[in-house]
Amino acid sequence: MKVMKFGGTSVGDADRLRNVARLVAAAAVREPVGLVISAMTGITNHLIDSVTAVLAGKDPLSFVQVFEGRHQQALQFLQGSVSDFPLEKLQRELSAHVDEFSSLLNGVRLVDECSARTLDRISCLGERALIPAMAALLQAEGLSVKVIDPRVMVLTDSVFGNASPLMDEIERRFASERDLHPREVLLMPGFFGGDRRGHYTTLGRGGSDYSAAILAAALHADTLEIWTDVDGVYTADPRVVPDAFVLEEMTYTEAMELAFFGAKVLHPRTIAPVVERSIPVIIRNTFRPDHPGTRVARTTTAGKHAIRGLSSLGAVAMIGLSGAGLRGVPGVAARVFSAMAHAGISVILIAQASSEYSICFCVSEGRAPDARETLEEEFRVERQAGLVDPIEVVPSLAVISAVGEEMRSRRGLAGAFFGGLATADVNVVAIAQGFSERNISAVIAGADTQRAMRAAHQSFFNTTQGIQVFLVGVGAVGRELVQQIETQQASLRQQGIDLRLCGVADSRHMAINLEGYKSGAWQKALLESSTATDLRQLASIVQDARLMNPVLVDATGSDKIASAYLPLLESGMHVVTPNKLANAGSWDYYLALRQTANRRRRHFLYGTNVGAGLPIIDTLRNLRRSGDRLRACSGILSGSLSFLMGRLEDGVPFSQVLHEARDRGFTEPDPRQDLSGMDVARKILILAREAGLRRELAEIRLESILPAGSLTDEPVEAFLARAPDLDAHFSRLTAEAKRENKVWRFAGRIETDGSCHVGPIAVTHDHPLAAVRDGENAVSLLTDRYSPIPLVVRGYGAGPAVTAAGVFADLMRTVIWHTEGVLS
Repeated sequence: MKVMKFGGTSVGDADRLRNVARLVAAAAVREPVGLVISAMTGITNHLIDSVTAVLAGKDPLSFVQVFEGRHQQALQFLQGSVSDFPLEKLQRELSAHVDEFSSLLNGVRLVDECSARTLDRISCLGERALIPAMAALLQAEGLSVKVIDPRVMVLTDSVFGNASPLMDEIERRFASERDLHPREVLLMPGFFGGDRRGHYTTLGRGGSDYSAAILAAALHADTLEIWTDVDGVYTADPRVVPDAFVLEEMTYTEAMELAFFGAKVLHPRTIAPVVERSIPVIIRNTFRPDHPGTRVARTTTAGKHAIRGLSSLGAVAMIGLSGAGLRGVPGVAARVFSAMAHAGISVILIAQASSEYSICFCVSEGRAPDARETLEEEFRVERQAGLVDPIEVVPSLAVISAVGEEMRSRRGLAGAFFGGLATADVNVVAIAQGFSERNISAVIAGADTQRAMRAAHQSFFNTTQGIQVFLVGVGAVGRELVQQIETQQASLRQQGIDLRLCGVADSRHMAINLEGYKSGAWQKALLESSTATDLRQLASIVQDARLMNPVLVDATGSDKIASAYLPLLESGMHVVTPNKLANAGSWDYYLALRQTANRRRRHFLYGTNVGAGLPIIDTLRNLRRSGDRLRACSGILSGSLSFLMGRLEDGVPFSQVLHEARDRGFTEPDPRQDLSGMDVARKILILAREAGLRRELAEIRLESILPAGSLTDEPVEAFLARAPDLDAHFSRLTAEAKRENKVWRFAGRIETDGSCHVGPIAVTHDHPLAAVRDGENAVSLLTDRYSPIPLVVRGYGAGPAVTAAGVFADLMRTVIWHTEGVLS
């Protein structure tokens, strides 16, 4: 025999009632069925709300009419879709329930109060009113139906609103009902029972599930099926964690632990009757009956994940008791929790400092004032003597918990749990772990719940990691990056990475869509945006949204944007940029960026500052981490000047080469930044700093490739217009070098004494730098280990595509905290 229970959403209208009848009929072909149903969706709340409203002076009639109307509507529809449907008989039975409801509400209005006993009788009218229609539908399916009255069969104590079943007596009463055959159904309304005086009693939270468990135990059923509107028990609330998935199985203990900390699973009290008889519980979806659901039993097979699931409990407050008078005094904890028990306050979680100076515990936020008042009274003498500090209450908290039987045998779970929270920038107020080691809990700010749950879920289950990109600068590199993001999105999603473009900004306006722009939509959004570009406002928006992995990509050459990185990092954003101005600014700012990134556990990634997509900075950084030391460095670090020098060597006029380089995106928007050598100077400065040298830009000895007086403050277009005036200068330099069998290259150097130089050099054709041209970069790193033969990194180092690819690679590094740690 099996017992099937259907909740309110499963019986919410006529179509759903017919669906339930079909599911029961299909099951009853193989074995007899005990069936428990809830009231229609929203009816129980309506009944309870009606009492509150009538006590507030409202007319009962409207509430009675709504109750009658919902059920009449279902009956009328069923009469038209089920042959031989006994409509008139069912309407008479419904009228009896409607009259009872009306009479009870009028009684409440007359005496201006509602006892707990009366409220229980009103509350269970929804189940009672629905049973006749369900019985008729089952009979229409050819089943033999016997209706069970819980007031008679489910004996409880007289604690109205939260009654407890008297299981020994219930089992005796059901003994005669166990000898059933296939196609026979015992139909029972859920949620209520009856005491020895015949009064209706309700079973409290999870009442209908509780009824089903009681019936399963009383009938000695083989299985209890709880049919609801979800596929089973999820690893976390899917409304909070979109990547949560359905568990195939779990133990009773795991279900109880998850439920205690807020998960919408079987309530511990509900599951108790089936636990005693080891009856498996299967949670299934009424609307997807082919899905196997989640099996809850005494034992399960070992799972591939370290934990079974995560749950969260909100609206929690922490109560703190501290003071010198607590240290070494026995019985303090006993006094605290005895006082809470006498006040009827449930304690959710307990933590105590090993110093015995303080003890704290969590209660529901609504009981926090009572808890404080109770403790103030309990420790009034100690407070007056100054031995105990004022009772502290921290409101607006939440408890998140990781639960699993296998936590006892797995190592590193606490590290994964708290590491995930740290990654999401979630502060932990307190922690607790049960002796059974089946759960570990953290108290956090309530506002951080969603972010914390997603981070912890990702840590334990390796589900999809998100990257929310906010791009500033939609020039050549920015547009190329967007194209690469859009091209790779589908492939990355298959690899568990959800990469979204959530914001774009130019020098005037910004557009933000936290759900992410679909392909190409960002351009129209930015064009139509009237929101001024304001990075502090962006940081505030991101912070309020509690995004898991927001990344600002600065694809500009703007000093204004570079100077705003600190508040962005403080707000919880990573920063990825090819913009060199921050790292080539003052030493103090350079240092502050790293300190802030590390303190806030954010990435500050700038691998494209030197060599575009080439791994120059990473190579130097990894050498230092391994204990190596840079002795000297030299190389061609400007793709634009590499291209320019190569073309000049071929005899192409300077003005023509300059336009070619600019058209291909090799130069900065103002090519004088490249021609002056300042761009290379910044790169050498960055490499020097990465090598551990404390240097300022003013200390870099810089020689321009342009003749004196060429670098004026005139507009860019004006400079380009007179570029032909410089053709003769470069022709002369090229010819002089050719006569000496040399070529010009523009190089940067860090000498063995730590001095830094940038400028043009003439090298012979057999010199290593002579072959580096046409946009290539090359850097030679002479270190303690790479000596006398240096380590050389060489490759294409110019153009939007390779720069954007380097930025893209840095973006990918923001989702692997758990393996690499803080990289900046």
